[in-house]
Amino acid sequence: MTNAIKYAFPGGRSGMIVVQAKRSGPGRVEVIVRDNGVGMTNYREGSLGYGLVRSLVKQIGGEIEIQGDAGVTVTICFSDASRFPPPGGREVAEE
Repeated sequence: MTNAIKYAFPGGRSGMIVVQAKRSGPGRVEVIVRDNGVGMTNYREGSLGYGLVRSLVKQIGGEIEIQGDAGVTVTICFSDASRFPPPGGREVAEE
């Protein structure tokens, strides 16, 4: 989202940024950040921002896809947190 704010609308250009989260299937979550800005012809594989996002997505066992033809769309898919045991491996007691 930060990159969309910083780079999608140069020179005072206006536009829209949409952030969406949804269940994409049983036990799966999909987060999409989309803008209708100037787009990007390529992303820098070695850039700090992309490397950080890629590393965080990897930590949660997710996948990332970037499309930059008409604006930019970043889609991140990962497992729902309810599929993992709580910290310490204990069940949470219901009251």
